[in-house]
Amino acid sequence: MNVIQHVAANQRGRDFVVGDIHGWYGPLMAELEAVCFDPARDRLFSVGDLINRGPDSERCLLLTQEPWFFAVRGNHEQILFNWLKQPEAVDVETWLRYGGRAWLGTGPEHYFARHAKLRQHAEMLAEQLPWVIELEVGDGRRIGISHSTFPLDEWEDLALRLPFEPALQEALLWERPIKQPEFVHHVEGIDLTVHGHVVVPRVERRGNGIYIDTGAALFEQPLKPESRTHNPRITAIELSELFVISAH
Repeated sequence: MNVIQHVAANQRGRDFVVGDIHGWYGPLMAELEAVCFDPARDRLFSVGDLINRGPDSERCLLLTQEPWFFAVRGNHEQILFNWLKQPEAVDVETWLRYGGRAWLGTGPEHYFARHAKLRQHAEMLAEQLPWVIELEVGDGRRIGISHSTFPLDEWEDLALRLPFEPALQEALLWERPIKQPEFVHHVEGIDLTVHGHVVVPRVERRGNGIYIDTGAALFEQPLKPESRTHNPRITAIELSELFVISAH
């Protein structure tokens, strides 16, 4: 199990973190163009959920082949990985209903029968895609990236516990503590953590956690009257900007 991927500071260009992409390759490229992203010098770090919902999940999953692109696994990737390992254990109809149909059509079995190379790549990612990335900023500070939240109080505890605690694995991918207005959490041993998973109307800071999923999952969806997100988008933020975001 690849628990934590350690990444040294970028000595050539800038580093960005991006929220959930959900198969929307075009809007992602538009966001990178808006921030003048240079793939020869800059790097992009994803909080996971590359796939499902949008029309280009295959292209988004294949971004993991690019030398400038880094990602942690999200719950949507984990559903795919679970199916690859044990198909009968996955509720395929629910998977299709919550975004899988946008790229898998009638189902993953038929889709991957026609896309053998992509299946091989996904099987490799199931083994190698990290649960967490620890990224050096360059001035001694470090940023931790995981999908939904960081459910421990001490950063250093994760590597020891995650391989042996399925409940902790589930929490990293599925928990939604930011939905509680009073939620504030400070993780010791890391300067900032960055997460997606829960759509927020704007980037939010809670304790030393930054939440940056601004709504790719809502593209081409009718917005509910109670929704706080009226302008869904994909957000990419340069690392230095993360440290000046005000706490909730």
